[in-house]
Order: sequence, then structure tokens, then C-alpha cells
Amino acid sequence: MVLLVILVGVGAFLAYENTLPTTVTANVKNGQKDVPTDGSFLLSFSRSVSIDAVKAAFSITPTTDGAVTSVSGQTQYSWTPNKPLTELTTYTVNMKPIYDVGHHRVGSGTWSFTTIIIPRVIAITAADGSPLKDGNEVDPGATMKLTFNDAMEPVTIKVNVGTQVAALKWAADNKSATFSLAGMASGPLTVQIAPGGRDQTGHLVPAAFTLKSGIYWHDREHTVSLPYPALIQVPNDQEAVDQNGLQAADIVYEYVAEGGITRLTAMFQNAPDLIGPMRSARFISLKLGRHYKGLLFQSGESQATRSRAAQDPTPQFFDTIGYQYRTSARYAPDNLMISGDKVRAAEGLFGLGAYTIPKARPNLSGGTAVNAFNVDEHYSTYSYDSNTGTYTKKEEGHAYSDASLRQPLRMEMVITLHTREQTLLIDNHYLHDYDMDTSGRIDVYYKGQQYAGTWTSNDSHGPLVFQLDNGQAVTLPPGLVWIDVVR
Repeated sequence: MVLLVILVGVGAFLAYENTLPTTVTANVKNGQKDVPTDGSFLLSFSRSVSIDAVKAAFSITPTTDGAVTSVSGQTQYSWTPNKPLTELTTYTVNMKPIYDVGHHRVGSGTWSFTTIIIPRVIAITAADGSPLKDGNEVDPGATMKLTFNDAMEPVTIKVNVGTQVAALKWAADNKSATFSLAGMASGPLTVQIAPGGRDQTGHLVPAAFTLKSGIYWHDREHTVSLPYPALIQVPNDQEAVDQNGLQAADIVYEYVAEGGITRLTAMFQNAPDLIGPMRSARFISLKLGRHYKGLLFQSGESQATRSRAAQDPTPQFFDTIGYQYRTSARYAPDNLMISGDKVRAAEGLFGLGAYTIPKARPNLSGGTAVNAFNVDEHYSTYSYDSNTGTYTKKEEGHAYSDASLRQPLRMEMVITLHTREQTLLIDNHYLHDYDMDTSGRIDVYYKGQQYAGTWTSNDSHGPLVFQLDNGQAVTLPPGLVWIDVVR
């Protein structure tokens, strides 16, 4: 009798339970905040429900692409977004009424939740608004801007710029801040934000932010890209200075031509709008043309140089109507000029292979602080400007400038290259011939430091190689490198 009562009771309970609707719950509470953006929305049913029914009933606003998959048989399903949800956004999930596989009704459900925001830097930009990435360079004294994805608590954000703590100027919305590089030395620069800062709702910055940049002076003038170097012979007598276009040169070699007067071989990978004046080549010009795989531009040529060119062939381009022109702004013979477009057009007449002068920021150590020095053979004095990280030049007291820019000529690096010199008497003229094909001593001046080393010609048709006495390779930095060839 007792057993019969129990069985009747159980049967009655099961019959009652079978009349109840199927329930659905979620892993996110309605109104929940700080929900991760990369998680899944889990639905759990008290009875089995087909995946097709769940897919048909599920919706989310704002509309977001995602997929419903089974987690545990037909009672647990997860919806996973195809990409992380938008931070600090309120989403609403709706489930329409459906029926389970046993035809029990499943009531509707609605859950609203707000995603978390992870405060972080979303951009660091230069003064002109261009975004900066590792390896990008900025100008001395530039203003940089940090932009965050959320309103920050300014007192918690510490920005280290090199070895200094930046003085941040925050925007009114506390989502961005600027800082100045004024007074900071030229060279490599690391901008770093340590973790631990907070936004205004207490969310922590979880990871450090680091940008590896550099403060370097840049020539911003318009130039024309060349497929291979143009080596342009530039006079350096009193009537020729100040010359046009030298600031855009990658390398300028200066050497005595005759009578104690120097001449320049200016090498361009990118030609400015105007270069000149132009004069004739010397024996060293032919060697430099060979080493740097370029086209030698000049005006006229002595018989001696022509004979040497026959022995040591170097592609040459002489003054040609339609390419060079004589300007009335200068006195002859120092008035032959050429534009960057015409340099490019002239190079198109020759079948030389593409070549780029190797350039890379050097990382030198073991130098001695030297802010000014002389190159007596060239009557030159160089001075280091710590504000720009460049050197300026005076020759016989005249401060050199670029005539096009009307600004001081600025060199990223200066090298005095010591070599053997022969003075040859040819056709009653004394000519200087410099050895550029063996090796010798150098003094390197870079960022206010002097270094001693050697130069070597490892390849008669390749650029000279520079190395410090401590074994460090000396790469030539972007910008103007001035090389004084002396005894």
C-alpha cells in the first residue's frame, strides 16, 4: 500500500513537471557591466532544444556577426562574435519564444550588458598629425601627441621620454595629451608608458606602451627620386659659394683641386629642384663615380682627365643643351645649373643598374666630446649644434648655407679621410691625384663626439667601408654626410 502511494506521488510530480515550460538562463546577468569583449554568450536550457531553433530565436543589438555552436549536447549553446565586441558598449540579447524537442514551450528572454574598456594608447602622432611607428623619426623640438581610447585619470599616467619624465598637457576630455621634445638631444629616442595608469572609471592600463623613435634634423625640401646616384661636380671657389642643392645631397666629398682651391663631388640619391653651379671633374671624381656606381655630371673636361677616364671608365654626362642651363643670377663660369627633373631625365639616357647609397643610423660608442674642429687643408671649421644634432661649416670665415633654402648647411656627420696624394705635372698644370682604392685613417664626427678609425676600399666598384678602431662599423646616417679628403 505504501509503495502504491509513493508511485502515485512520483507519477503525479512527473506529470506536473511535464506541464512546466522549459527554462533558459545565461552566463551574463541582465544589467551586468565590464563584460569581456572577447568572450562568448552562453545559453543553458532545462530541456533539449535543437540548434536550429536557437539560431532562429537568437538576436543581438547592436547587430553583430557571430555563430551559435553547441557546448553540451542540446542543452547548452554559446554565441561567439566573429571579432571582439566594441568596448564600453551596451548590447542586448533577445531570445524569442520557441519549443524544445519535446514540444515544451521555452519562454522569451532578454539580457542587456555593457562591455568593459581596456584603457590603452591607440595612437601617437607627430606635430603634423601623421601616426608614428617604431623606426619613424621626429624633428628636434617637435610636439608629440598621445591619444587614448578612453578618458584617463591624468595623475596616474607617467610618460618617460628617454631618461626624462614628460610634462603632459591634457585635452579637456582627458583622452589625449601632448608633450614637447624641446631641449632633448638628437639621437635614438624611446617613449614609454608604464602599466598601472587608470581611466576615470578605475580600469587599469594592463600593459606598457613603447615607441622606439629618434630625434633627427630632416631636410624637408622637394626632391626627385633617382634610380642610381648622381655625382655632380660643384665648384667651391669664392664666386661659387653659396651653392644650390647641397643640403639634399647624401654625401659630399671635398678635396683640393688646384691652387689650394677645393672642389666638391656631391652625390644625390634624390635630386632637389636646383643644383649647381657645375664645373669639371678631377681624377678623384672618376674614382668616386666608380665606387658609388653613379653617373658623373660635369662641365667640360681637361685632356688629362679625359685620358684618365679612358683608363678608368666612369659614365659621364657633360653640359648638354636641354638639360643644363646657364643662369644670369651667377657669374660665368660658375653659372651652369641643372634641375632635379633634368638629372632624372639624363639618367634615363644611360643603362646603368639601380643602386642606392647605403644609409643607416650608426650606433657608435667610445667617442670623445668635441663640439668644434678644424680641417686646415680646406680652411674649414665645423661646429656642432646640439639643438639639431648637426654640424655647420665655415670656410675662411664664411658660414656655408644652401642658396635655395637660404638656411645654414647642416651635416649629420663629418668625416676627415686621410689618404695618399700625388701632385702630377701634366701639360704644365699641377694636378692632384688621391688614392681612393686602398685604405687609410679617418676621424668621424657624429652627435658631438669624435671617433678614430679607418677607411677601406674592399671593392673597386663598391662604396668605401668605414670602421672604428674598436671594430664598430660606421654606417652613414640619412641626411648630408660631408667627407673632407686630406693628406
